[in-house]
Amino acid sequence: MSRSSTLDLRARLLRAAEAEIAATGPARASLRAIARRCGVSHQATAHHFADRAGLFTALAVEGHDLLHEKTREAIAGAPVDGGQQVAAAGTAYVEFSRRHAALFDLMYRPDLLHNDDERLVAARLAQRELMLATVAAAQARGWGADVPTAELATLGWAAVHGLAVLERDLVVSTVYPEVDLDLILRRVVHVLDALR
Repeated sequence: MSRSSTLDLRARLLRAAEAEIAATGPARASLRAIARRCGVSHQATAHHFADRAGLFTALAVEGHDLLHEKTREAIAGAPVDGGQQVAAAGTAYVEFSRRHAALFDLMYRPDLLHNDDERLVAARLAQRELMLATVAAAQARGWGADVPTAELATLGWAAVHGLAVLERDLVVSTVYPEVDLDLILRRVVHVLDALR
């Protein structure tokens, strides 16, 4: 098998895993079903991934990298004052959860991943550093200045992650159809700014 066809199979397995997770959920997606989607044997997956957690970890790394890229783009396009870049990062997070639901679900399932994988650790730390830098830059301009940076970043992440999950599962739109999620995200930023 040539190097290009080997790389192609790896990419196809990742896309098939994403499709299988979207169809069945991450806990039920099996290597056999993923291989079947690619038209290869179950054993063919072993050439690229030692086990299901290895395949899922590679996919989670892709998810974190894509989230990081989308977050950076959102931050770069937002004004620097009043925590607006923090709000933009939150909006990017919710948008990512909508557009890439299978990846989003997998990225936050440590029970299904090799959590000590160097690439996964690095991808998670890159997102952490981006958010700490974004919050710190807003604090330097007076937003949320009375709360330690890591605490503020964690509070913001918890609020936005909760909104992302509720929105993805159509809970917000069902229970509170009159609520504008983008307005809620801006209000979260305002509330975080008011913390003492």
